[in-house]
Amino acid sequence: MWRNLTVNLADLLFSVSEAMDLSDSSLVHHQIRTAFVTSELARAARLDYDHIERLFIAALLHDIGALSPEEKIGAHLYEDLRPESHCLRGGKLFREAFWLEPSAQIVDWHHTTIKTHLNAGRSIDQFDVLGSQILYLADHLERAIQRDTFILHQTDKLRARIHGLLGEAIHADVVDLFDKIAIPDHFWLTLVSKDLARQLYERNLLRSIDLDYQAARSIASVFKDMTDFRSRFTATHSTGVANCARGIAEVLAFAGKDLQQIELAGFLHDIGKLVVPNAILCKPTRLTVEEYAVIRQHPYYTHRILSRVRGFEQIAEWASYHHERLDGSGYCERLGRAELDVGAKVIAVADVAIAIAERRPYRTPGDKATVLKELFGMSKKGMLEPQIVEALADNFEKIMTCAKYAQEADEARYVERYAMIE
Repeated sequence: MWRNLTVNLADLLFSVSEAMDLSDSSLVHHQIRTAFVTSELARAARLDYDHIERLFIAALLHDIGALSPEEKIGAHLYEDLRPESHCLRGGKLFREAFWLEPSAQIVDWHHTTIKTHLNAGRSIDQFDVLGSQILYLADHLERAIQRDTFILHQTDKLRARIHGLLGEAIHADVVDLFDKIAIPDHFWLTLVSKDLARQLYERNLLRSIDLDYQAARSIASVFKDMTDFRSRFTATHSTGVANCARGIAEVLAFAGKDLQQIELAGFLHDIGKLVVPNAILCKPTRLTVEEYAVIRQHPYYTHRILSRVRGFEQIAEWASYHHERLDGSGYCERLGRAELDVGAKVIAVADVAIAIAERRPYRTPGDKATVLKELFGMSKKGMLEPQIVEALADNFEKIMTCAKYAQEADEARYVERYAMIE
């Protein structure tokens, strides 16, 4: 019987939102705190549930367009002189998925001043303008909080800072909403509470929707882009791994839900690289021991992100075990043959194959002979599963051609929509 994958939308958005802030202590809880302030302002404005949900989704992932940790830190610690790049990039990513698209305009405008809106003929009575202004205030407030100072010692200064933005940057109506919610100490103490994410989750600000495979795939593709589009050299990597893994799995008689899961594991296997700085991830020369240690953490974070999502339990394992090796020499769990199932072994082979076949700053793409020499060499050393390597070798042209076509389509989309990233 064909079983279809389902995944919980709220779990997925909350988990990725929290992961976006793991790369530096200055960013911890930024997305979640901004989402909390946004939800409080939206409630004070008496918005209906659908509008609150649209605004909350935008707030949870508002910095999705700041692709590298360096860019996120720069936007957080300093007044970004050109914030529109990550805003527009974020809006484009939102438009790639049906469940995110309604919030895209708010993300586009979350650093746009009210003066700019008014000069463009837009009004605060338009929801996307109001929503983006609410998010503007929430984001600015959170970035102004000093993490080493007790929050109730900062409230007067923070209120004054928001009032300093009145008129030029933020509409008076939105500042009035802030004045209403900022009166009780409860607001400020909740804002910096360690369990804020759990509190927000329990408020049911997002409908607990179980997405089917196609919807989950579209959102997974957005998060894949968020990870891979940091560099032209990695822009299509996860697409290649997903298609290669699916091709191998078909040869091995995977079907139904298992086939869907192997593809999504390929799309999301590197999502843990959200915590790795671009200076290391895109370094054109050999990594130092210290830099390689930073890289080695990404499968851990892949598992941390995906394992929190209902419906992704199997995907979390297959995706996060892609650097494990049968002889126990891999990372980061140091698992061996008996502890790795077929799906994990398939993703490991696909990841190696695609990585060798791709162009890198320090080498040209590997051809069929190069790819197979490396795969068979790792197989003979007891690192990769021989049966899976042989499945790819026996169907190399079909599987790798399919992966190449998918990567070429992603490359074209990257160049057309996201070339400003570099």
